[in-house]
Amino acid sequence: MTTAHHIPRWIELAGAHNVRDLGGLPAAGGTVRPRVLLRGDSLDNLTPEDIELLREDVGLRGVVDLRAPFENPREAEWFPRLGITWLHEPLLDLTGLTDPAVMREKAAGYDYAKLYARMLESAGPGLARVLEFLVSGPRTPALVHCAAGKDRTGVTVAVLLAVAGVDRDAIVADYQATEQRIQLIREALARREEYRHLRERATSGQLPRAAPAVDPRAIAAVLEIVDAAPGGVAGFLVANGATHDQIGRWRDMIIEPG
Repeated sequence: MTTAHHIPRWIELAGAHNVRDLGGLPAAGGTVRPRVLLRGDSLDNLTPEDIELLREDVGLRGVVDLRAPFENPREAEWFPRLGITWLHEPLLDLTGLTDPAVMREKAAGYDYAKLYARMLESAGPGLARVLEFLVSGPRTPALVHCAAGKDRTGVTVAVLLAVAGVDRDAIVADYQATEQRIQLIREALARREEYRHLRERATSGQLPRAAPAVDPRAIAAVLEIVDAAPGGVAGFLVANGATHDQIGRWRDMIIEPG
């Protein structure tokens, strides 16, 4: 498959490595507005300077944390005090890492297309709640993230962009941008006690020692699944609890006519 040329709009932070603004991506009838939707990895280690940049320069108003409870998200302790609305919406339990079937798939070669397809089977209501959060009140600019900013964030952002009419090749190209930061992300996660079990599994041979490169075919498969749903990606979200009004408002918010 081919992907569109894409220059990521990185937001350089000391305590996170995969934060970027999705503004500028091509869409039907225009482009994605800057400072509406951001994506990233864990924000637990942000420095005071990072927080100041996100508050003052970016104007951050909302954060969606897709991590599971075991990952010990600490943002609820301080984001609300800063006037930033925080939604904890675990998209999947460890992105399936506790599922023996998924563990076997990962040990056999990390089939992320299958993993993401399994995620979509159960994550539809959560994705609809994320959409509702984004369009309810002053929640943007909003940052959607998980631990690495690749899998759960990748699926969520792909659906949010797709329902707004963003070019599918551009969505895939944005997903691939995480590859540029993957080593920094791995090193940061390896230092966290919450992910000690992953290191132990890698050492014992239950998991490969290093995940493969970001595979664009996996996120392309997500887009194929939601586009093939009755009513397309909008139909997928409505079937899981979203409304057409919310989808229309989201499109108006995120797409800059051009």
